Amino acid sequence: MTSSPTPINLDKLRNAVQRFGRMSFTTSQLAADYHRGDESLSAPETALFDELLRRHAPLLGIAPQPSSAGGDTVWLAL
Repeated sequence: MTSSPTPINLDKLRNAVQRFGRMSFTTSQLAADYHRGDESLSAPETALFDELLRRHAPLLGIAPQPSSAGGDTVWLAL
């Protein structure tokens, strides 16, 4: 049996987003901040954060920035 990931607390996610203020940030940076600096997040965990950020971007007051480099999504406060 596999353990299910801990649900993401949207209030905690909003607080993590607000700590970046008007600076841009990547999905990985936000996920690490949310988990208090845990740099060893797996790709599926980072993908979950990216999905949540995309779904709740209007509520969080952020928007993804276009990038030709690929990799993590870059976000910016509106």
